[in-house]
Amino acid sequence: MTGTDDESWFLMVSDAMEARAGPLIEMMLGAIDAVTRNDIPTIISALQYFKQSMEDIGMLLERMDERCNPQTFYHTIRPFLAGSMNMEAAGLPNGVFYDEGDGKGSWKKYRGGSNGQSSLLQFFDAVLSVNHARCGGFHAEMRRYMPGPHARFLDDVVAIANIRAYVDSNQDEVDLVTAFNDAIGSLSGFRDKHIALVTRYIIIPSRMPKPTSGVVRQDIASASTKMALEAQTQELRGTGGTKLIPFLRTSRDETGETAVTRAP
Repeated sequence: MTGTDDESWFLMVSDAMEARAGPLIEMMLGAIDAVTRNDIPTIISALQYFKQSMEDIGMLLERMDERCNPQTFYHTIRPFLAGSMNMEAAGLPNGVFYDEGDGKGSWKKYRGGSNGQSSLLQFFDAVLSVNHARCGGFHAEMRRYMPGPHARFLDDVVAIANIRAYVDSNQDEVDLVTAFNDAIGSLSGFRDKHIALVTRYIIIPSRMPKPTSGVVRQDIASASTKMALEAQTQELRGTGGTKLIPFLRTSRDETGETAVTRAP
C-alpha cells in the first residue's frame, strides 16, 4: 500500500504471530475431544501450551517498535486500513458510492481492517468460550469479513466448545482449574499488550501535530485526530469503526471474566 519499511514490518509481525499460534488450533481441538474422554492430562497440556503460545505472540507484538514508527503508522499506513463506516469526520457521512454505471449504484458502509477479522484470534475466544456480549455483536459481525470457510469453522467451534464447562464442573481438579485460568489470564494479558500498542501507535500520535508535507487535506488520520480532540480519547475510533479504547477494554474485561472461580 505505502511501500514503506514500516508497513512491511507491521505485516511481518502480524504474520509471525499467526504462524506462531497456528499450531494451537490442532492442540485445542484435541482438548475438546479429550473432554469427551475425560482425559484431564491432555486438557491440561493443551491449556499450558495455549498459555505459552499467547506469551510468545505477545512478545512478537511488542517487537512492533523495532521497525515501525508510530507516526508513520498513524499518518501513512492507518488511513489505508480504515473503512467507510462511522467515518463522518473524514467526509464519508454516507459511506462510499459504488457506481454500477450510468450513474446507477448505491452507498455502502463497510468496516475497515480490524484484529477482530483474524480467524485465529477469534478462535482463541471460541475455544475457551469467552463471551463478548457487551461488545455489541462486533466480534460476530467481523466473521462476515472473513473467508466463508473460516467463519463457518468458528461457528462450529463455538457449537462444540466444552472446555470451560468441563473445568467448571470439575473444580475439585485443582491443576485443571489452574491451567484453564492461566490460559484465560494469558489471553487477557495479550489484550493488555494490544491496548498498550494502540496507545503508542494511535492514541499518542492522534494528540500530536501531523508532520507537515506541504499539502493540507482531510484524511482518515487527521479526522481521527479531530475526533480525539473534540470527544476526548474515549471516542477515538479504530479502523473497524468501534470506539477504540472502550471497546478494547471491554474485550479484555470479558476475557478475564471467563475464568472459573472455585467454590469455597
